Amino acid sequence: MDSAADHTTEPAVRLLADLVRIPSVNPMGRALTGAVHSEAAVAEYVEAYLRKHGIDVQVAAYTPGRPNVLGFVDVGAAHTVMLEAHLDTVHAEGMKVDPFGADIVGDDLFGRGSCDTKGSLAAFLAATTGVLRRHGEARHNILIAAVADEEYQFSGARHAVAAGLRADCGIAGEPTNLRIVRAHKGVVRWFLRTAGRAAHAAYPDRGENAIYRMAPLLLRLEEHAQALLAQPPHKLLGTPSLSVGRIEGGQAVNIVPDQCRIEVDRRTLPGELPEDAMHAVRELLADLQHWDMSEPHVAAKGMDVPEESPIVRNLSRAIHAVTGNAVVEGASYATDAGIYTSAGIPTVVFGPGDIADAHTAHEHISIAELLKAEAIVQKVLSTDFT
Repeated sequence: MDSAADHTTEPAVRLLADLVRIPSVNPMGRALTGAVHSEAAVAEYVEAYLRKHGIDVQVAAYTPGRPNVLGFVDVGAAHTVMLEAHLDTVHAEGMKVDPFGADIVGDDLFGRGSCDTKGSLAAFLAATTGVLRRHGEARHNILIAAVADEEYQFSGARHAVAAGLRADCGIAGEPTNLRIVRAHKGVVRWFLRTAGRAAHAAYPDRGENAIYRMAPLLLRLEEHAQALLAQPPHKLLGTPSLSVGRIEGGQAVNIVPDQCRIEVDRRTLPGELPEDAMHAVRELLADLQHWDMSEPHVAAKGMDVPEESPIVRNLSRAIHAVTGNAVVEGASYATDAGIYTSAGIPTVVFGPGDIADAHTAHEHISIAELLKAEAIVQKVLSTDFT
């Protein structure tokens, strides 16, 4: 394509521009409300698009303003392929481009969610309707899953599975530069708290300093983190890890703090259970006093889809046909794919865009890569699995 105007003639580009212009910022546990901090408006757009193209749709709002949209295409095939992408984005504060402008500069479309992961959603929607326009080309039943809350708690995917979502295999859309992520780590996050007794800072002996009480816990956790890094590595993912990412406590510098809280991020390997990772920390701290541990506020298992599985083989062939080279790798981050794979739906991660551009002040996606993703998914949908 020779100009920005030419880009807008492509269905996938028009779709992506429309999606980016609809804010769907995940509140990420903060007390933020309103249309901007909800997936409802973008879900309505996806629902209308699917209905316009004659696709059966089910909308399930498992909590107000947080809907999942499921589209079903039944062509009477033996297998069903799920195409999944999340509707939510991270916040748009501090962006250096118009977060909801969908501005095109050269080959790039800018805006919050353009890369993570409305680009994948646009490619999946355009690929599906493109295959359906060519009657008889689809070789598989298609399940389009546009879900809420991937960026914070993966609750949309969990609720979809709990409600009975079924498919034989799946692709979870994330920015992978058209590479296949067939294995990734899981994540579990929780809080640890220490309690103390407040007093005037001029008389610290009259209180119990909760921040001081946190110090031995932090030392134990640091030792545990180093031990995890020394474990035998997974061939694609390396070792599990633990990081303390936040600490907060006290009311003012002249008051002995009566509370302190840290937030723990534990990355698990496929096969590790989040509860087992937390149990190991409880055992590690068992002889210390004045602390308690919350239930996890984020928990998602890792996944490892075999390289010889049909979805990896066929997606690899499709990528090779379009780009000339297919790369299969692992990733340290977690995605909805872990939820689906744990539920018996082998799901790999694939999509246009570079993860390095996700969540940034200049978030953008290559239009050329977006269109290649659409072509790749069309090949998957129109090719028999072997």
